[in-house]
Amino acid sequence: MKLIIGCPIYDREWIFPAWASCIENQSFPLSEIGFVFVGSKDDTGTIAMIERWKSVHPEIPFVDFISADTLNHSSHEEGMRQWTISKYENMTNLRNILLNKVREYEPDYFFSLDSDILLTNPSTIELLIAHIKDGADAVSPLMFMTPVGMRFPSVMKWIGEVGKKAMRIDNFPLGTYFQSDIIMAAKMMSKNVYQNINYQIHEQGEDLGWSGNCAKMGYKLFSASYMYAPHIMSKAMFNDFIKNGDPRHKDVLQSLSKV
Repeated sequence: MKLIIGCPIYDREWIFPAWASCIENQSFPLSEIGFVFVGSKDDTGTIAMIERWKSVHPEIPFVDFISADTLNHSSHEEGMRQWTISKYENMTNLRNILLNKVREYEPDYFFSLDSDILLTNPSTIELLIAHIKDGADAVSPLMFMTPVGMRFPSVMKWIGEVGKKAMRIDNFPLGTYFQSDIIMAAKMMSKNVYQNINYQIHEQGEDLGWSGNCAKMGYKLFSASYMYAPHIMSKAMFNDFIKNGDPRHKDVLQSLSKV
């Protein structure tokens, strides 16, 4: 198996068709991608949608859905993202369940791709894998972690001791390929990384716990910030995206043109 794409998923009927369509449109063949989702058996709408998608794409080697019903599953209130340490602990557990399943398959690469990230650039997967082949241990495209603006990209840096406090990178090198302490939301991992690194609870999010564990093992993380992927954080934002496109896309392109 060349590649597995996976994520925790819950109440994503509203965006899953767009998420899946972006993967279908990638230059990387769908016939070489397996999928693993972790969710709840009570989320019948999302499960049914995944099953329908699987049925019209027999070329996909497998689509696994793991019911983790001892853990909490909930949707964000529309337009709100309120995280607590208990929610981060829950996400840590969900992502580690997912990792354990991926390890059973032993793919060449694992792409942890959150279900609200749209790969609108059709070369995203191919380019991320190329960076892994060139020596990166894990690499991420550019995203933003707030609904508007470009102040909070999907990269951070440690303040002092690795794995403790982190802060956003001011004036980060947009449009370049650079090493980053922390990457999040969409992470292409080498086999060494997904086999050896677990997620860990962190007060700023489980991606920081994972990034800290990577650093402690000597793995190097990179941001391919010349590739942009919209982060759709609500149904209202998705409706606006369908009507008008990503409001940040023009700003990103203008910034990239200056590089």
